[in-house]
Amino acid sequence: MNRAWRSLEGLSGRPSAPYVLTGIALVEYAVVSLAFPLAAGRDLGTYVRAAFELRQDDIVLPQAMLMRAPVTGVVAEGLLALGPLAAEGAMALLYALSVLCWWLIARRLSAATGLAVAGLLLAYPSYVLLFHRLASDALYAAGFAFAALLTARVVDRRTPGRAAALGAALALLVLIRPVSQILILLAPLLLLGRDAWRPRVGALAAFAAAAVLPLAAWAGHNAVRADDLTVVRGAGHGLPLYRAFVVDRIVDPGNGEASRELARAVQAELLPREPYRSYEIGLETFFSAGSARMHEDLIGLADRTWGWDDDYGQLAAVGRESVRAEPGTYARGVLRDAWRLLWWPVFLPLPDDASAAPARTLALSSQLPEPSEGQPIPSASVSAFISTPDERFREVWSSPTAHEIVARDPSDAAHLDRMNRHVNDVVDRFETRDTSAMLGEWLNRASRWFPRPAVWFLVGVIAIVIRRPRHLTMPVLLAAAALLVVLGTSLAVPAAAEYSAPVAPALLLLAASGLLAPRSERP
Repeated sequence: MNRAWRSLEGLSGRPSAPYVLTGIALVEYAVVSLAFPLAAGRDLGTYVRAAFELRQDDIVLPQAMLMRAPVTGVVAEGLLALGPLAAEGAMALLYALSVLCWWLIARRLSAATGLAVAGLLLAYPSYVLLFHRLASDALYAAGFAFAALLTARVVDRRTPGRAAALGAALALLVLIRPVSQILILLAPLLLLGRDAWRPRVGALAAFAAAAVLPLAAWAGHNAVRADDLTVVRGAGHGLPLYRAFVVDRIVDPGNGEASRELARAVQAELLPREPYRSYEIGLETFFSAGSARMHEDLIGLADRTWGWDDDYGQLAAVGRESVRAEPGTYARGVLRDAWRLLWWPVFLPLPDDASAAPARTLALSSQLPEPSEGQPIPSASVSAFISTPDERFREVWSSPTAHEIVARDPSDAAHLDRMNRHVNDVVDRFETRDTSAMLGEWLNRASRWFPRPAVWFLVGVIAIVIRRPRHLTMPVLLAAAALLVVLGTSLAVPAAAEYSAPVAPALLLLAASGLLAPRSERP
């Protein structure tokens, strides 16, 4: 066994090693595709909607563009324009290059660490499954791997050029998933070290400029074209309100003046509308139901009541009042979901005859249809993406369940129709083919049994304490970045494994470094 391992270490040092690893990853992706062909991932339609609006000469639906970071929609449109097989091939290559990045990072510590990270990452079902859904999750995983490699280069040698490349990578991560803004907290670490102050300050300045300038340019674009100086609109209704309202259910009119003002607006403007009226939703139910559809209604309500320029300041105040009123509940919810993110694996749905049965949409006699997904209402009363500063769109309900979007101007209606057709066309471009249900079941089962990110983190911490290996700055920094992303995500939204799987390789790297990196020579 020792001899075989030594042979592998020798092979990993050959010039052909990166190509061999890339080939293995591509073969693995192809095998997994027999069970799970590339398909639309979470919320892909909303990203494509944003990309559609971005390409227009005149922004008619600014909210559709501003509510999503731009990279995912633009990349998805571009890949699917080449055809479904080309898109699948591109995602396979993206997966292989991500594995390659993590191997290159780990190999800087030792050949054994590189082999362990590459082998474990290839065996990690959640990671490869992530790349079989075209969504922000897979693109973020690739972006994080690339940024991690750039981080390793900066740790090796801190130059303004390397720091600027890392800053640009951070800007890219923000434009894929805005929670990455929390990683700016790690920027001051560029000042640490034994170098003279001037190179350290120069590296930090280069990093900051490269990170801020692209984001400032995008925010300026949004200000000029969509009347909102922001990278992504909606922080006020997301953090901490979404978690407080939907997950922890601690929003209450008694929490403070902002909450009472919101309750008055809900009572006057939302509850008399469909579907609230027919489903007999009262104020107490509205605030206690934990409904994402009701939260969506708060977005349009805030724009109509407090104005577009308020930028959800009122909703942010409500969220803060809720956290102050129930800090323990909020903190426990954040910690619970952070733990879930470090524990839950990624699964992909298998063909299921029972789930394929049509949902109940018609009611017997005078009974109302039961809303889907356990929600108290069948849909938000007003779709959030149609909110505009001039209220040029309305949602008109003709029954407790039937509704349509109506525009004042026929040209706006035509624009909306083109958008909807484009989104449907893009999402329908994925190839449908026969799949192996047995392989899919085995892959999901393997995902369940593979050691979770929390285990790798714990192993890494224990191994570092016991073995005290050298050159831990880079793996510790990357693990800290991963944990910051997990924490930042948990502050706003409930747990979903797709949020943490993109950064989980950093925790795997920490474990491999603790176990296999050369030990410190100091006693």
